[in-house]
Amino acid sequence: MRRSKWIVGLVASALTVAGCGQESFAPEAEGPGSVMKAPLEAAWAVGVAYSVGTRVTYEGRVYECRQAHTSQADWTPTAVAALWLDLGPVTGGGDTTAPVVTASSSSTSVTAAGSITLSGSATDNVGVTKIEILENGTLVATASSYSRSFSGSGQNGTYTYTVKAYDAAGNVGSKTVTVTVAIPSNGDVTAPVVTASASASRITAAGSVTVSASATDNVGVTKIEILENGTLVATASSFTRAFSTSAQNGTYTYTVKAYDAAGNVGTKTVSVVVELPGTPPPDGKRIVGYFTAWGIYARNYQVSNVPASKLTHINYAFSNITPDGKCILGDPFADIDKGFGFPGEWDPGALRGNFRAFKELKKTNPNLKLLISIGGWSWSKYFSQVAATAAARTAFVKSCVDLYVKGQFPGVTPANGVGVFDGIDVDWEYPTGGGLPDNISSPADKVNYTLLMQEFRTQLAAVTAQTGQPYLLTIASGASPDLLANKQETVKLAGILDWINVMSYDYHGAFESTVNFHSALDRVTGDPGANDGFYTDGSIAKMLQLGVPASKIVVGVPFYGRGWGNVPNVNNGLFQSGVPTKGTWDDGQSGLTGVFDYKDLKANYERAGSGYTKFFHPESKQAYVYSPSTKIWVAYDDTQSINAKSDYILSKGLGGAMFWELSGDDGSLVNALYNKLH
Repeated sequence: MRRSKWIVGLVASALTVAGCGQESFAPEAEGPGSVMKAPLEAAWAVGVAYSVGTRVTYEGRVYECRQAHTSQADWTPTAVAALWLDLGPVTGGGDTTAPVVTASSSSTSVTAAGSITLSGSATDNVGVTKIEILENGTLVATASSYSRSFSGSGQNGTYTYTVKAYDAAGNVGSKTVTVTVAIPSNGDVTAPVVTASASASRITAAGSVTVSASATDNVGVTKIEILENGTLVATASSFTRAFSTSAQNGTYTYTVKAYDAAGNVGTKTVSVVVELPGTPPPDGKRIVGYFTAWGIYARNYQVSNVPASKLTHINYAFSNITPDGKCILGDPFADIDKGFGFPGEWDPGALRGNFRAFKELKKTNPNLKLLISIGGWSWSKYFSQVAATAAARTAFVKSCVDLYVKGQFPGVTPANGVGVFDGIDVDWEYPTGGGLPDNISSPADKVNYTLLMQEFRTQLAAVTAQTGQPYLLTIASGASPDLLANKQETVKLAGILDWINVMSYDYHGAFESTVNFHSALDRVTGDPGANDGFYTDGSIAKMLQLGVPASKIVVGVPFYGRGWGNVPNVNNGLFQSGVPTKGTWDDGQSGLTGVFDYKDLKANYERAGSGYTKFFHPESKQAYVYSPSTKIWVAYDDTQSINAKSDYILSKGLGGAMFWELSGDDGSLVNALYNKLH
């Protein structure tokens, strides 16, 4: 849980090229008939146990193994830099003969509507393993032929087709063919006029919706297509879709495209909102808030400011991890030493600090549960290390349980320390790669994460057997659909955990150069990141598709906004270019994060006379403010956003809401969650 860019791709760990003292190699130019030659090293293959230092060839380059592992289909040398060091293009030795490629097109000059077929073939002294066809540099076929139709002058231009052939040694032969398309326009520049309708615009009970389309044209309509959220689903004038479960809830945008013979295209869109009822969790909705230890300083947000009666759980951020794999207090002064005036707090062995304040707070709020959150954006460096072996997992988990569950704080008598925390929340950012550049990571993290959480569950159960008190176990998970599906065993984790807090925010921010919503609820038309599922419903839908029980999904909502500066006054700034700008708490150490507290935005940017105009986007369900004079643009959740996300949680039968973090609110957002979900 952090205010920074969340990344899910693999990054090079400590074993970077520079760190290994390796020399970099520039790839050789590749053109028609060019050859990349292979050395004596064997070609990379699936299911091979590679040791450190082993060299292989892959797609015309040489790689050296960085970490011992058994290869899998998706752990190719180009995909997993943490496993393989790129030594440059192959040179000399072994099979150095590239396939000989022939390529042809059924026509190299297209002057009337019709189709062309590209054909490729190759011979090799050993054997051809793969043929690819690229159109203007983009892969369009992994086959020996490819057909492409041209219907009008709108497609005129020059098309360069490259046929590539590979052999087992990684040698690559290529051949190019150029096709010129020059179809006369015949003066027809009028696009078809499209009409589109849906049998229902809102689905609240199981059933079907039919999208119907028609089009007229001054010459004639040649084709009609229907797309669902950008994906082609029908080449016809109607499409029917069935909805049967709350897992399908969300907004569906259907786009109808009609083409004429000249290549002109007319479009029309229609939206359908699906809101099927789900089964709520038996213990009601959770409202989970993060409390930051550092908030007691400049922010002056104390435990006494926490609206305890409106929360079910609080996650205390954060516990750190030592290089030798042990839990350690994140801020000893704030955690256990600062005096707040409680009776006997300066007695020998007494507990002070935020931990004492929360222990006292729980006396008057007996239903409130407090969990220690371990790691976070800044302190996830050693998770991979502590999860790597059974011995490391056992020792790490024991240190966390002893410290936070058994109350064995430094200088504090355990009898005074016990009873502060009711469970553990693990915030590993992120398994298998990502996060800060110096984080340790490994492909084995995917499986080891599950084993680590099982060890937590086992040791917490042992304490329960002694004390009779149950303890909670949760995680904060990245929200990228790719991470959820491929970088961690999300379904297996859900079987171990009480629930999963999904960090469904920071999808975008000033770490990118395009202005966008950082916590959109639904897919937004025109969003350049929408195809990656970088919005709340994209993440939740992936979890439900994977099989995570709805009641174990807790949706993350931000109590802060993300913004950009120097945003041009086009489309009220949305999807325009932007640069980092100064946020509420930015200083010389933080740099320009563009992160704004909600209470700052409400007080200083929404007010009359501020120079900012506030908007609310109907698809993202986020508010945003923009000023053409300052050129600053900020998106955030306001009470209307919270209400929409709460309705989403209720409609899908999800487990509740989590938010980052308490000090950013003026009370409005917590109240909105409480009024909807309690």
